[in-house]
Amino acid sequence: MGRFPMGGLIVAGFVSIALIEPIANVWDDHTTPQPWLAVSLSEENGAISYHREITRWMRGAWVAVVQVRRGDVWKGVCTGDGAFTYRPRNSGTELMTFEYFTGGCAMPAEPHRVCVDYVMQDRRGRQRDFGPFCTG
Repeated sequence: MGRFPMGGLIVAGFVSIALIEPIANVWDDHTTPQPWLAVSLSEENGAISYHREITRWMRGAWVAVVQVRRGDVWKGVCTGDGAFTYRPRNSGTELMTFEYFTGGCAMPAEPHRVCVDYVMQDRRGRQRDFGPFCTG
């Protein structure tokens, strides 16, 4: 039997380095609760009841969109956004004013809904998108 050439060892080393992060991501997803964030929203007397289940520390941006119905289509009429650090201990339900939850949007007089999307990154730099989560 011949010896394994040095070039083969170098190629094998580069391949294993290239596979470390994807394998770590798959392992992390299978060993931690999924999804990282689940949200339910409802509107109650002009306020937003905001329930969230958070399964890991993450930081990211949220975008809330106020939509009104135009025929069979929902059309965005106002957006608000912000950034926040989410931790499992922040899970639970909060009642927020419409304007506060939407980042300053006024509540339309006509039938409407509010949707929120998130782009989150955990401590290891893994990024995930969540949403849209909408009121009824």
